[in-house]
Amino acid sequence: MDLVPELVKSWTGRSRYEALMGNVQGLSILLDGAKSLISACEPPPGTLYQFAARVEDLEDAQKQAVEALRAFHTRVKTFEADLVAKPWKVG
Repeated sequence: MDLVPELVKSWTGRSRYEALMGNVQGLSILLDGAKSLISACEPPPGTLYQFAARVEDLEDAQKQAVEALRAFHTRVKTFEADLVAKPWKVG
């Protein structure tokens, strides 16, 4: 016998899904900020390079992170109905 009503289950699933999507949007905003920060690190022409990583490497890493986040967002949207309908937990 299931002691948790369906309304509570759907509310729990909906609230966790909304929290997940809010985190995805927050990460997207942070990655956009990282892009502008990386471009600000470009040294002026003719100066010695003083950073631990090249700007191109940082830009590539940022682009990979954005693509991974987009793929995750797409996957989450694909299973939105299941995630909202059921209570779920990370185990």
